[in-house]
Amino acid sequence: MSTENIVTEKYNWPPTEEQINNIALSALNQSDQKKIKVLVYWENNPNLMIFDPINFAKTKYITKSFKTKDGEREVTVNIGKID
Repeated sequence: MSTENIVTEKYNWPPTEEQINNIALSALNQSDQKKIKVLVYWENNPNLMIFDPINFAKTKYITKSFKTKDGEREVTVNIGKID
């Protein structure tokens, strides 16, 4: 699976479970941290991930957390509708 293009279709809100999972996998592949927090603004550019976000726009959000099968790492994905 390529992590370069997480989303290639039109960016319909809300993202599908598969799209959210792809963002989580991409974040895990791009970071070696054990606990990862990533923010994506869906309608701006869902391929642009902001790691360890501090500021959040006033918009609708979907937040999902995932753990690797071995439990060693976890990723929290925050997807905002628009920035």
